[in-house]
Amino acid sequence: MSDFDIGAERLNGEPAAVIRAALARVLASDAFRAAPQLSAFLAFIVERAVAGRAAELKGYTIAVEAFGRSADFDPQSDPIVRVEAGRLRRALAQYYAGEGIADPVRMTIPVGAYVPAFEQLDMRAADASGWHSKASEVPAEPPHEAADGHSSSAVIAEPVVERRISRRWPILAGLALCIALLPLAAWYGGLFQRQTGMGMGVGVGVAALPASGSAAAGDATVPDARPLEPTVVALAIPEYPDDPKLAFLARRFSNFLVDALSRFDDLVTVKMPSAGQALPTEADYVFEMSGQVIEGTMESFGRLRSVRDGRIVWSASSTRPLRSEDPELAIVARRLATRLAEPFGIIHADIRQNPGPGPMPCIYRAIDFRRMMAQADHLAARTCLLALIRRDPTFYPAWAQLSFLSLFEYNFGFNALPEPPLERALSEALTAVRLAPSSARAQQVLMIALFARGATEEALKAGRQAMARNPNDSDVIATLGARYIQLNRPAEGLPLVEKAIEVSIGRPPSYDFFAMLGAHLLGARKLARGYGEFLGVSSHPYALLGRALMAADKGAADDKAEALAGLRVHHPAFAADPRLWLQRRGFGNAVIDRMLSDLALAGH
Repeated sequence: MSDFDIGAERLNGEPAAVIRAALARVLASDAFRAAPQLSAFLAFIVERAVAGRAAELKGYTIAVEAFGRSADFDPQSDPIVRVEAGRLRRALAQYYAGEGIADPVRMTIPVGAYVPAFEQLDMRAADASGWHSKASEVPAEPPHEAADGHSSSAVIAEPVVERRISRRWPILAGLALCIALLPLAAWYGGLFQRQTGMGMGVGVGVAALPASGSAAAGDATVPDARPLEPTVVALAIPEYPDDPKLAFLARRFSNFLVDALSRFDDLVTVKMPSAGQALPTEADYVFEMSGQVIEGTMESFGRLRSVRDGRIVWSASSTRPLRSEDPELAIVARRLATRLAEPFGIIHADIRQNPGPGPMPCIYRAIDFRRMMAQADHLAARTCLLALIRRDPTFYPAWAQLSFLSLFEYNFGFNALPEPPLERALSEALTAVRLAPSSARAQQVLMIALFARGATEEALKAGRQAMARNPNDSDVIATLGARYIQLNRPAEGLPLVEKAIEVSIGRPPSYDFFAMLGAHLLGARKLARGYGEFLGVSSHPYALLGRALMAADKGAADDKAEALAGLRVHHPAFAADPRLWLQRRGFGNAVIDRMLSDLALAGH
């Protein structure tokens, strides 16, 4: 047997694909398909281990992030993690004694810890025992038997064939993971209540994804052959061996910064080489920081540099009193992380202007669509995301953004596909959650999909979980705040949207619209008008609707008529039935009544 090296380093390439394929086979088994909580538990600890984050696998983290317990969870008084760990150990032992007896990779959970261990059967021993023919040729599914009871797989002997099989591991692993998703959907409260005839492939299986034509894709080029992962940001922060106080502050700041950046796990992967080590070869950007002390004052300098061409993308400096226990250090680090990594932040802007290889130009194309809401941009973004998913079905950021686009397809009728968009949106969101259960973005898209289906309380719960997992993500905060405002709860929603606006300079018009609407519902006319000024001349539907409401509030009939005319031209469904158009976008009846009354459209 050969062990995988699980520690603080992320596993990439074939080792990660082999482990994920083993996970997929376990999750596709009868026992685990019938036990969604055990499946979520196993997937969570395996993905953390593969990501090099095994040290985080403690009882509290598992309870809060995998089982959805609240932040005040006490592992001493609530033994759920220990109980479920025992169940998981027994379930794995039963799987490998029965259905998984021919599995070439064994997963165990050593007693006294929650970090999984992985053992791979030696290939020479496998050849001798006949396991190699069963497990290597079809790595993501149990073997098929012929009528005579013998395996229909032939022993693969040629090394060139083995190399070809190894290159197929990521795709096959992803296929099995997708097949294993469906029982998880039932765990989320019986959400698939409509009997639509939706098969395994719809919204989940790669085989059901529409083909992307080159003409439709435009310049949305499929990334190169590197493994799919978010933008890699390396931190270069000196250690200051001659100044203990400055060294202490630098270490403390870097810890806060790493924590805040790593929560944007769909957009960035953080690497922090030790002093004297070379930058990771896969780094896309490096954030360099330096500091010096002058007469009791600390001067700090930071800059973001593109590794590909050496450009200085962004720089900043600050001067602060030198204090060992600076209470604002964590706040500064979190603001910096948000400025760099949030969905409409500095890294996004640079990749949009200077696209390179890798999957992130596709991800940011989908995010950018939300600025103008153009139908052609929706199609190009979807085409690009589908290409990413066909290449790597386990790349969860693509599933999350695809769920966004399916919801916009439902809301605005963009580029309709045959399958019901709400079903696809929820399925894609659940796929993202399944692949990354601790991700704030996955919980965010789950919130939006549930809200669109009318599952309000479940949606808000997912939104609160998303914000707990990344309280610095402006898009998560704004989305949750907007949902409260749509439900006529502006006192809860407006502070959230205002917080998002404060940290997101490149935000879409929807942020300012919902801030304007929240203030308008609260009767804060001056504040509402202030946010309304930011809606500008955009043809975004919420910008047009917001300008119409502000014009009505000011008594500017011509401006109101112009904004409503633009909304009717760009969105004919609004002209046909304004109430239905607003309902389809999730606005509650009280808010709809107020808007239609203000616009003098109450009789429509």
